[in-house]
Amino acid sequence: MVQLEKQHNLVPNAKLLSQLDENARVTEIAINDNIKALNSHKKATTAHKSEQIDHGGFSLRTYIDGLYNRFRNLVLNADGTNVKEVVDARVDADGNIQPLLKERLDKEYNKLLQKIKRTVNVDDFGAVPDGETDSTEAFRKAVGDGHVRVQLSAGTYVVRGVKLPSWTYLIGQGKGVTTLKLHEDTPASEWVITNADYENGNRNIFVQGMSLDWNPDRQGGVGATGGQHSSCLTYAKVKFGWVKDVEAINAGLHGFDITAPTYDHLASTQYTKDGCRYIWLDNCVAYGAGDDGITTHYSEYIFISNSYSFDQRGTAHPKGQSNSNGIEVDDGSKNVWLINNYTSGNIRGVEVKAHTEWPASQNVHVIGHVSYRDVRSYDLRHIGHHLAADPESTTAYDVTLTDCTAIEPVFNDMYAGLSPRALVVSAYKNVTISNFTAIGDPLYDYQDNPVIALQYRSRNISLNNITIRGFKKAGFDIRLYGGPQKTDNVNLSNFAFYKSAKQGIGIGGGVYSVNISNGIMEGEGGTYGITSPNSQANINNVQASGYSYAAMIKGNKYKFVPTNFKGGFRGATTSGAPLDSTSAIIAATGDNIAKGPRNFMGGVAGGSTTEGSRQAILASNNSHTKGDGPARAVIASQAVVNTDSYSLAGGYGSGTPSEENIKWKIGSTNGNIQGVGRVESVSDFKDLAEYFESKDGRKIESGYLVTLDGDKIRKAEKGDKVLGVISETAGVIMGGAAFYWNDRYLRNEFGGIIYETINDNGREIIVPMENPNYNPDLEYISREEREEWHVVGLVGQVFVRIDETVQVGDYIVPADGIGTKTEDGTGFYVMRIKRPYSAEKGYGVALVFMHPQM
Repeated sequence: MVQLEKQHNLVPNAKLLSQLDENARVTEIAINDNIKALNSHKKATTAHKSEQIDHGGFSLRTYIDGLYNRFRNLVLNADGTNVKEVVDARVDADGNIQPLLKERLDKEYNKLLQKIKRTVNVDDFGAVPDGETDSTEAFRKAVGDGHVRVQLSAGTYVVRGVKLPSWTYLIGQGKGVTTLKLHEDTPASEWVITNADYENGNRNIFVQGMSLDWNPDRQGGVGATGGQHSSCLTYAKVKFGWVKDVEAINAGLHGFDITAPTYDHLASTQYTKDGCRYIWLDNCVAYGAGDDGITTHYSEYIFISNSYSFDQRGTAHPKGQSNSNGIEVDDGSKNVWLINNYTSGNIRGVEVKAHTEWPASQNVHVIGHVSYRDVRSYDLRHIGHHLAADPESTTAYDVTLTDCTAIEPVFNDMYAGLSPRALVVSAYKNVTISNFTAIGDPLYDYQDNPVIALQYRSRNISLNNITIRGFKKAGFDIRLYGGPQKTDNVNLSNFAFYKSAKQGIGIGGGVYSVNISNGIMEGEGGTYGITSPNSQANINNVQASGYSYAAMIKGNKYKFVPTNFKGGFRGATTSGAPLDSTSAIIAATGDNIAKGPRNFMGGVAGGSTTEGSRQAILASNNSHTKGDGPARAVIASQAVVNTDSYSLAGGYGSGTPSEENIKWKIGSTNGNIQGVGRVESVSDFKDLAEYFESKDGRKIESGYLVTLDGDKIRKAEKGDKVLGVISETAGVIMGGAAFYWNDRYLRNEFGGIIYETINDNGREIIVPMENPNYNPDLEYISREEREEWHVVGLVGQVFVRIDETVQVGDYIVPADGIGTKTEDGTGFYVMRIKRPYSAEKGYGVALVFMHPQM
């Protein structure tokens, strides 16, 4: 029995009591200080820092920063072009703007950690990583109903398939360190890992740090059984899932499959309702698959990053028909991001597609991908919707490729005859390719196939910042296929080709909506930089060298790439509107309007307008062409209106524009020239002349005086009435008939041209009536080029041949066509001796004033 002392002697305990008193004093001070601090804390406006406050597993600071940056990102991207949910999702849980929609995954991952009630090691349930022991039951017991973290040891676990319930975190020691391998007796339809409940779905499953071996050699060799079975890891109807640092080896069908429980969802249904959502694969590896290394079906918000898929076996298909791809975004997938992945040795490095009866994948973004020696590095297609007879795809939309590289695509016997290409787009619309690099092997035989092919009813495609080199034996660097299933609506800008294909850009027949700008093509022994059977492409600022011809457009060969624009052009203009796609306004101010087709306005102001077709106003202010008729023009004018078809007019006036302000007009149908001012020659030509034919059909030299003999001319003799002089100084020449046969048009009895009214594209116009004897196929030689026709100066100052008798001030008459002095003062007056008489030549030259003889 213990008995404690009840009475204490104060003497030996004095020191203890003193210490207790001191402790009480210090404690009292501390408590009072805490009370003061608490009262101050209650009244403080900043009592805590936001990082000190927990909010659902995150600090309040990170949560608020996330909200702030999300709203900031929404505002910055409020341009009407982005899906706002996607833009919003770029803000992660730490408040940083990311290229991935991963913030939900971050939160759900945090929930997963909170939901986990226990952490176990599968070995404690009887699993043995010796590569022999069947550990299937141990895995089943370890995962139980979920809410568990199951740790795996190093080594190889043999299983008949692992089914994971919701809220499960399965984690090994790393790829190649921990391996799950299918048991010898496992049916061919099984997976190495999948989720447990395909009917109701699962959520929040994380698989990390292991290799998954489907073991196709079991039972003497097994293969895929069809559907979405026979893969290494399949998530079907999983919401919030992670796969990190996992390797898929020799799957029967797919290495990784993010999918719905079945593949038979029609495009008319809500085809993603049974698929997966918010799945992230990171740092995964897939090889040896019977079909695709990594694939998705009917799922959305899928992120695949930093992963490597290579050398698939293709055994799920008949020999030579294996479409085994590195990463495939397949039937019904939506909102998928592929980021910084690598593929090699596949049929297609990245394929975005759908089968005939299923909806195409939409809103897919491939960023930073590298494809090495895949047959087709990047292929976008909707099978069964390519040909003109096929129904148009109603789901193939919205794919972007950014910062992607295709290196040395090659043939591969797994898919016999499939031609290697860096990029193919078929059936898809709204496709954007940015910062794309294609690098070929100059020695490899690409058999004249194109490097990039846009084809099979694809539309609305933009390629920007494209670099291609090394495809020496390819046919085209970029080919836009035409024909009944043509591509169209293509923008190609900021591209550079270097010593690559035989032809740079080839545009097919019927492809009309193409914009090509800011490109450099440096060929090496190539044929054409750009080819097109039509001239519809807009081409601007493109240079080509190293080709036989820089371009061949609509059959015309160019040593340079021509600049070509269409579509209602307006340039160097402060305002105005070309209302037709074939009209243009250049160098203009004021509200000028080109209303009709093929209208041109240049150097105009003051609200000038054109109507009708084939109209022009040049260097004019407040001037107009009016009416429905074609071919009117106004030039160098002020306030002029031209209403006559096939005419050119000019003039000046003030106030309201009017036809009364016209000062001159040239008519194209009749050849008439009208003007209100004088006609003046400002050259040194001094005489008025007319064409006459020589009587003997021979040429008469210049300076000879001639007379009429009937309706023809000969040299004038003494006593002849002089008609004029053979002249080379005529300022006005009549009767030339330079353009056509003189009798091309019928004339009346007085020589006037007979006119008729004809229909000109629905409009009546008056034109000269053509002579039925006129044959336009016969070559016409103008009078100017024929020796028998002569320009005869009739009135004015003319150079005349003279003899030795003539001096300045004399009058002359003819003698064998040469002027000689008269004694009676009759004849023509000699104004100046141009060249004195020369006995050697037999004549001199005098300037004589000619006038009509009475």
